[in-house]
Amino acid sequence: MLTGDEIHGWEYWSEEEPEFRDHMTVTEMVQEFAKVTGQKAPYRTYLRLIEEEFDEFIAEDEYTVGELKELADLVYVIYGYANVIGYDLETAVRRVHESNITRVIHDDGKVHFREDGKAIKNPNAKKVDLNDLI
Repeated sequence: MLTGDEIHGWEYWSEEEPEFRDHMTVTEMVQEFAKVTGQKAPYRTYLRLIEEEFDEFIAEDEYTVGELKELADLVYVIYGYANVIGYDLETAVRRVHESNITRVIHDDGKVHFREDGKAIKNPNAKKVDLNDLI
């Protein structure tokens, strides 16, 4: 566990320069938290945290600051879980996004929709490959 003196001695640690963290990825922020706290929580702890944060998110009223805060907490602990396991969640999310975009474009170059407005996936689209990230 790090002491307060050790934390404030880090080059990047400064309350006067918060813009530094504006450029960090979520993974980097989670790694910073683990380093600052000296935390090496087992993955099961993160599973409980995900469940806890999800329950807190569901309990909030819709479209409120509280809901947004709980949603951010949920994403944060999910990234924490990925960090403990060693998953490159940033790359996985980028690949899933790219896959989602390409999978909704059909062979005719158009996006097709169900009656309820949901985009229909192109059955001929290639599925995302994350095997090299495991």
